Amino acid sequence: MKKEHVDPELYEILHFKPKTTPEIQDKIDDAYERIRHGKEDRHSRKRRRAYFYLASAAAVIFILGFLGFSNPALAGKIPFIGRIFRLIENKVGYPGDFSSNSIPLADPETENNDTAQAGDGTDRENNAAGTNTGDSQTSESKTGSYTQTNGDITVTLSEACYTEMALYFSLELYSEEGFPEDFCKIKTMEDYVLSYDNLYIRCSQELDFSQADPALYITDKVTCSAEYGLPTPHYINGNYMDSHTFLGVIRIDIDEIKRALNVDALAPEFTYSLDILEFWGELNTYTESTATLPDTGETIVLKDPERKYYNGPWHFTVPVSIDQTQTITKEIMETNEEGVGISRVTKTPYEIKAYEILPDGAFNGDYFVSITDADGKILESQGELAEVYSTYGRNTDTIHIYVVDYTTYMDECRGKNAYLLPEKALFHTTVNW
Repeated sequence: MKKEHVDPELYEILHFKPKTTPEIQDKIDDAYERIRHGKEDRHSRKRRRAYFYLASAAAVIFILGFLGFSNPALAGKIPFIGRIFRLIENKVGYPGDFSSNSIPLADPETENNDTAQAGDGTDRENNAAGTNTGDSQTSESKTGSYTQTNGDITVTLSEACYTEMALYFSLELYSEEGFPEDFCKIKTMEDYVLSYDNLYIRCSQELDFSQADPALYITDKVTCSAEYGLPTPHYINGNYMDSHTFLGVIRIDIDEIKRALNVDALAPEFTYSLDILEFWGELNTYTESTATLPDTGETIVLKDPERKYYNGPWHFTVPVSIDQTQTITKEIMETNEEGVGISRVTKTPYEIKAYEILPDGAFNGDYFVSITDADGKILESQGELAEVYSTYGRNTDTIHIYVVDYTTYMDECRGKNAYLLPEKALFHTTVNW
């Protein structure tokens, strides 16, 4: 039966450099010798043809492997676009089976051809120097709706997944010069425990509701940025395919935007714009500074990793249509005698969040909502948002929700102490989906 290679296997095959043993070299030499001298026997024609194909195949494999290692820029042109979710969806801080529901944003043929042509252009070469030193860029080359080139860096928005709790986008970041080796912590840090690397971003985002019911929002367009104090994504999780190519996933939290707008839901259709103003990675070199502890007067040394910046902008505008049938919300509206409880819980194909009820005047930072799966194991947080929980690889047909005093949770109930949650929780409820 013919083997169908999955994407990671295909990538490894294209990057494989075979070791030429003396035995293999003898066979190759013998094959070429027979071809050159035309040695005949009763099976000569079939054997000669077989030797030729064998030698040619060996040469092709060797050349592919050699080029993949000696020229990572060439390796970076393997068409990842349209398949990024499938490659890394389980190796990010917010994992999910995104590839089953993803919407392709970039046509692999047209977008890749545009990117390759931009990489051969003189304008792109002339702009490359300033980007890698953190200097601002004065020119921008646009190569497609979802592919943007600025200086040395091409960013491609590849696929999207939309839920009522978050927007997920897969991206390819390609550097003509190549990213610093230090960026890949998976390979350069011995004590690194994560399955992914991070690129940190400064960005702004805009949601355009001009086509929605005008009674829903006080304005047609909402701009989220640090200047306005509204939420924006902070990083891209992903993996380096080679020194030139970073594949990543970015999560846009919809709950934070709803809270900023003071609404319970967004229109299912709107236009979303993302401006990546700059991104950076951390190097394995540090700058040192000192600080004095206020309680003891002790002087301590602080080590801050140095960074390398890449300046944009890279701008993308995407029409969003959320399939609301994939989101389930259950109303709970239960509390204990002190008024601590849960109002509702929402589940999408990728995450779960429960919304607490607190007494008047209570500070929500004094409480923590923990959720365990059907086996009683605490769910992992979905990225940086502690109380949004990932469903990936877990049995969440039944979940248990606990509201716990924050200090009690941190000191007594985390990790292997999850079995103490029923005893320590201020409120507990079970939900069957």
